[in-house]
Amino acid sequence: MTVLERLLQPVWEVSSEPIVVTGNEPDPNDRKILYVNQAFTRVNGYTKEEAIGRPLSLVHGAETDLGTLRKSEKQLREGRSQEYALLHYRKDGSHYRCITTRAPLIDADGKSEYLISIWRVAPESRPAVAEKVRQPGSVPLTLPMPLHELPLAHHPRHLSSHPELDALQALWVEVCGERALPSRQEFDLDVMKRWAGHVSIAVVTPDGRFQFRLFGTELAHVYGRDLTGCFLDELTPNDLWLVVILHYQDVVRTRRPLFAPISVSNGRWYTEVSRLLLPLSANSHVNFIMAADYKRDYL
Repeated sequence: MTVLERLLQPVWEVSSEPIVVTGNEPDPNDRKILYVNQAFTRVNGYTKEEAIGRPLSLVHGAETDLGTLRKSEKQLREGRSQEYALLHYRKDGSHYRCITTRAPLIDADGKSEYLISIWRVAPESRPAVAEKVRQPGSVPLTLPMPLHELPLAHHPRHLSSHPELDALQALWVEVCGERALPSRQEFDLDVMKRWAGHVSIAVVTPDGRFQFRLFGTELAHVYGRDLTGCFLDELTPNDLWLVVILHYQDVVRTRRPLFAPISVSNGRWYTEVSRLLLPLSANSHVNFIMAADYKRDYL
């Protein structure tokens, strides 16, 4: 298996946003497309066979501001991610404004032979976005896995659980006993010290929103920043975090634990995360959702 094959993730194929992987040669003109997902072919009209091996100029046209790309190269050479807006052209000649987040794709040895770009098609009704490079780290990229847990026998290797999550779920089941739900108070610091740095707790607001009230110190390294106090529906990119929200809504609906792994790209990091969501109660309803996240090593 090649390095690129190890880095490619099945979740990319179900992403609603076009995803492109190119080489990371020093000269941008030498970079060729090595991978595109299904959303890329749907949005741009090119088949995978037509796109792979071609330069990214495949989607550039007369009004594409190449100066914007040149401005991003300095940050890229420093190993940082960027976000910028650009005009892209489809195979049929029509164009659309695309907000691109681009970052080095880091392998298990810390090397970066590839670049990953995620393109968000800007709705036509929104005001034009200034074509400038944003500061890195302002927009975390989160690519959630599918909503429903697969039977263990059918898990691809990258979807496996984690021993610490298995232990935490066993604790939840033990504390719950014959009741429908355990309470938030039963998972205090003394009980949770084994998992404390990996745990987040989101409150379920009366209008059905989710807000992080606690965000473990280890999680800030995974997600790029401390999300304490943040509402999930205010995090960006909105359409990608929407899938995470669906995970939380599913836990509220079923009142049962959910194994919901995700893949996170943020700046220099690309991380697969085993994730377990556990419902907690304060008044017989699901008032809190406790999540535990553990990074997975590349296999």
